[in-house]
Amino acid sequence: MLNKMLVKQIVISLIFLLSFSTTFSQTSDKHMLYEHANYNFPYQLDNPDKSWELPKKLIEISGLSYVGNHKLACVQDEKGNVYIFNLKTEEIEKKIKFGNVGDYEGIEVVGNNAWVLKSNGTLFKVKDYLNDKEPHTKKCTTALTGKNDTEGLTYDPINNKLLIACKGHPFLDDKEGKEYKAIYNFDINTKHLDIEPFLVIEMDTIKYYKNYNTMTRVGVELLALFDSSKGDVSFQPSGIAVNPISGNIFILASVGNLLVVFSRNGDMLAMIELKSKYHPHPEGICFSPNGTLYISNEGKDFEKGTILKFKNTH
Repeated sequence: MLNKMLVKQIVISLIFLLSFSTTFSQTSDKHMLYEHANYNFPYQLDNPDKSWELPKKLIEISGLSYVGNHKLACVQDEKGNVYIFNLKTEEIEKKIKFGNVGDYEGIEVVGNNAWVLKSNGTLFKVKDYLNDKEPHTKKCTTALTGKNDTEGLTYDPINNKLLIACKGHPFLDDKEGKEYKAIYNFDINTKHLDIEPFLVIEMDTIKYYKNYNTMTRVGVELLALFDSSKGDVSFQPSGIAVNPISGNIFILASVGNLLVVFSRNGDMLAMIELKSKYHPHPEGICFSPNGTLYISNEGKDFEKGTILKFKNTH
């Protein structure tokens, strides 16, 4: 009798083979799975303008935010530190301790403050984070929990709110949610989380444009059944960013290997499959003010973490 682990590995292999064969034939550009008729995706994700290999301290980089002057603020999964990475010197030039060991998944700089997201929905406001003295950190508990598995954080300047992307359960209650993923608003002034999602993503739409056939869909469901902690492997948000030029929302998924773009009213504008050659473990995403895109990849085993730069081609 096949053990559970072997069956799971077989299911994973079938999902990969079936999804690859069906996705490959969908469009002339096999990596552009969908593009709205009135939208032209402005980045070449298989042709980075520059890349950086990260030092060992950032092998588990999980989030990044542009801070100006060719510098990025970064966090990694396990340490309660903000790391300032200089893109010119290619070195960490500053480390700011804000918390204890934990599962930190996202960072966003707003003015002089850095906001850091934990996977259980807790936010940390690191006030005057670049101050030479030890910065003051304020912990903000939200209605989100570990069940939501919060992984993406960005600032929406239009609404003056943070956007939080849930990798796990999409809702604040126990309502059935396996067919959805959700993004929430957090008001940085009132420290209040909106109870209704800012954006709800239908998994059926993702699977449709990934061109999943019936067998692949069954495989995805079987994998979730054998290991409920994995969830639906077709799309799980790992990062989120608001494009400063268009205001569109870019959602990165390490599980599913996708970048999906939404308009502010929730219309899907583009879906791009990420090539593992450049994006082996995409976890973080951010923009500079001129619209330059940065994507970070977590390192694994002997692989170093990386940051890739993509200029706006429009």
